[in-house]
Amino acid sequence: MDGDEETEGQKAEEESDDETKSVDSLSRELQYAMAEIANIRSRSLKEKSELIRYASTNLGSKMIDILRSLDLAIESADESAEIAIEGIKMAAEGLRQSLASVGIKPIEADGVIFDPSRMEAIATVPSPDGGAAGVIVEVVERGYMIHDRVLKPAKVIVSE
Repeated sequence: MDGDEETEGQKAEEESDDETKSVDSLSRELQYAMAEIANIRSRSLKEKSELIRYASTNLGSKMIDILRSLDLAIESADESAEIAIEGIKMAAEGLRQSLASVGIKPIEADGVIFDPSRMEAIATVPSPDGGAAGVIVEVVERGYMIHDRVLKPAKVIVSE
């Protein structure tokens, strides 16, 4: 019987050693996983910060080209007003295209029903020619959307 007791004792001791090794192994794995999570968070915050910091790089590059066009138009103003005006028109069109390429587009407001979520009524006037009330009569200042959000509301005059 003594042999049986020793064998059982050895088995219990071996199982205890295996459990300790298993707990130590799991503890190390947990530490590695926690360190990896901390590294991922750190990288993610750095990437997010850089994305925010350099988000306007593409638009800035396009604006530099437009600024160059405007500078050329100003320089040509001494030669001919017509050439200068043509240069300014080209720069304005380039600006419109650059804004559109990043999702900034004008709000179409002329002759449409007033939409307070995209427009600001700065005045009301009697409806011309007996037309419907609440229709945009004049756009005083063009508004802009960026994708599906209002960047700048259109300032309009609305019929009563």
